[in-house]
Amino acid sequence: MSLMSLVTEFSYASINAINKKNLFTFIKLFLASVIIILISSSFLEAAKKEKDKKDCIYCEKYETLEDWPESERPTAFIYEEFDYPEGMFTKKQNDSKKKQGAAGLKVYQRFVKNKGSLNKYQHLMIRDMAYFEALFNEMLNDKKANVETLEGLKKGREAMRMSLQISPKAKTSEAVLKFWATGKMLKVTWQQNKKKKKKSKIDPEIAERAAVLSDLKTQIATAKVNAQRAATIEAQKKIAEAK
Repeated sequence: MSLMSLVTEFSYASINAINKKNLFTFIKLFLASVIIILISSSFLEAAKKEKDKKDCIYCEKYETLEDWPESERPTAFIYEEFDYPEGMFTKKQNDSKKKQGAAGLKVYQRFVKNKGSLNKYQHLMIRDMAYFEALFNEMLNDKKANVETLEGLKKGREAMRMSLQISPKAKTSEAVLKFWATGKMLKVTWQQNKKKKKKSKIDPEIAERAAVLSDLKTQIATAKVNAQRAATIEAQKKIAEAK
């Protein structure tokens, strides 16, 4: 049944149920209710469309890279073939698909599964940004890659590049090399600091002095508290004597 049919049926039933004196008031209220319902429906429909709207540009036209001709893509969405730094991939990871899988696993483990330890192991975080670059690049070599996913990864890639002031327009090879080299350098520094902490031992005499000093501080603090209590009790006595 259409909206107009419902409105008409409801109007006739209601008009018969009320007297002519209240007819004009009823019609005004009824029409106001209908307008409110229509406006609410319009807002809900607009909100639904806004929610369903994709947060990307090219995905509105292309679903996968297979649908998106390379001649129509911006440079950032074109695959770059180059030699990754030594040690980044194993000899078995010798094709684009395997590199994509290996890089994706590294990215997941570092930035999703172990995201709570990013600040603790910053050298690993920087190093694995190179894998993020590799993941994005190798996906550009996959015709079945989803364009919406690629646009999302590109935003994440640009945010990561900002940490080392790498231009969003820089080639993938340049970004990978910088992330990988910086990560290795930070790792060496981290390992050296870790060894120093293990080797450094506290002199027994210094440790004993520190313990004595700690006890003295505790005793002084206790003495202060006791002195304050004693002063309070004495003051209360004086007040009682004055009464």
